[in-house]
Amino acid sequence: MFMGGSCKECERTAADHSESRGEGKDPENCRAIKIADRTSAIPFMNLKHLKIFEAVAEAGSIRAAARGSALTQPAMTYAIRELEQSVGAQLLVRSAKGVVPTEIGQALLRRARLLSNEVRRAEEEIAQLRDRAGGLLRVAFSSFAMEQLLPSALLDFRRQWPGVALELQELSGADVKGLWDRGDFDFAILGELEPAADDGLHREVLLNFPLTAIARAGHPLARVRSMARLQEAMWVVPPYGAELLKRNFAALGMPAPRDVVICHSWQLGATLVRKADALTLASASLFARSTARKGLVALRLADRLPNVHVSLLMRDRASLTPAAQAFSQGLRAVAHAVQPPGR
Repeated sequence: MFMGGSCKECERTAADHSESRGEGKDPENCRAIKIADRTSAIPFMNLKHLKIFEAVAEAGSIRAAARGSALTQPAMTYAIRELEQSVGAQLLVRSAKGVVPTEIGQALLRRARLLSNEVRRAEEEIAQLRDRAGGLLRVAFSSFAMEQLLPSALLDFRRQWPGVALELQELSGADVKGLWDRGDFDFAILGELEPAADDGLHREVLLNFPLTAIARAGHPLARVRSMARLQEAMWVVPPYGAELLKRNFAALGMPAPRDVVICHSWQLGATLVRKADALTLASASLFARSTARKGLVALRLADRLPNVHVSLLMRDRASLTPAAQAFSQGLRAVAHAVQPPGR
């Protein structure tokens, strides 16, 4: 889309420079010749150009990206052209939906997002070490982790780090690796049946608890003792719940329930259990302390359900800013108070 153009320094094309080599001219400071000669070296990429490329790719057009920027459309077009020349490949193509990244563009966009987040974290780490303030901390929580661990840890964190902005999101464990592929979060505390194989993430189990089935008080199945009796019920479960039900009913020699709704929010799930006669799964111990348990009961099943781990997940410890380290440590302390290590 943007490949080509002339050299900014001398307004001549790369082909013109190539022809002038025999004329005794010194090409050392000419970007066009550097681009033409570059075969195996890692290309130089301007961080500002990468940010512009990221903005254009996400907006779907240069015009849309320019509307949310201080830059003009021609300036953005020039930056994309410069970046394509640095990379030596086309990064964007026009489509019916606007401009979209090429295969190489998609690879660069993925890395550019990670790089942008790392640059942001580097700036934040310096500010936090210098002033104990500054930066944005993004953390994802499962519903129960948000309810049981966050309030106390947040109060303690705010006393220590009042100048750090916080962005909190309720999230399931459905796409754990994608969180760090995109660089969306500093760390997360999520529930999992078992760690994903070879996802490259650092995990620390904070809580380990058995699950129980939950129904509304007065539900026709509220007094059932056998899991087999619950096969025809509607289930509203977190993402790991579908696999759990499949395994449990398979162990009973039965197919999994057909009416399974995946729900990423405990509050929403509890509402459906109360008002739609659905069943759900939750930690027995955490359910007993939940503020959302009113009108709900835990089924006293003879069948044992598996444990779920509530884990602290991150790319690696070294990637955490000082504020992120302090917040994660506070959450760790609250988790240990809820369930001391070894229990």
